[in-house]
Amino acid sequence: MKLYIASSWKNEGLLIELAERIRSWGHEVDCFCDGRSGRYVFSFTELPGHERMTEPEFLAHPKTQRAFAEDRGWLEWAEGCVLVLPAGRSAHLEAGYAKGCGKPVFILGEFPVGEIDVMYGFATALLRWDQLNELKAMLDDRDGS
Repeated sequence: MKLYIASSWKNEGLLIELAERIRSWGHEVDCFCDGRSGRYVFSFTELPGHERMTEPEFLAHPKTQRAFAEDRGWLEWAEGCVLVLPAGRSAHLEAGYAKGCGKPVFILGEFPVGEIDVMYGFATALLRWDQLNELKAMLDDRDGS
């Protein structure tokens, strides 16, 4: 199965490790923060004055437009999405886009009592880090492995 990992730059090291693990299971993975495969990797902190930019200014910047096109291309390539928590607005929108395209969305992270979100009902599965074997089994089942 081809998977897109959506998350936050705060999780960079963890995401690269997760991508490697999923690849070791025989699946293909796009990880937005890993440019080793030649993927265009972009963080808004690269833009001078980013802390003073408005959203329209930010979205109009050529690097931002390139990053959007790159991410959208990988989202369209993917057959499913893994949303790794904690994640921000962009990652949640990526997962929503994937779900709207009819793709399974697996949400991976911690789910503390009292921090609830009704829209997580769209997810194919909610999984904690100690349930990676369950994620593997679900991916394998969908892949026909």
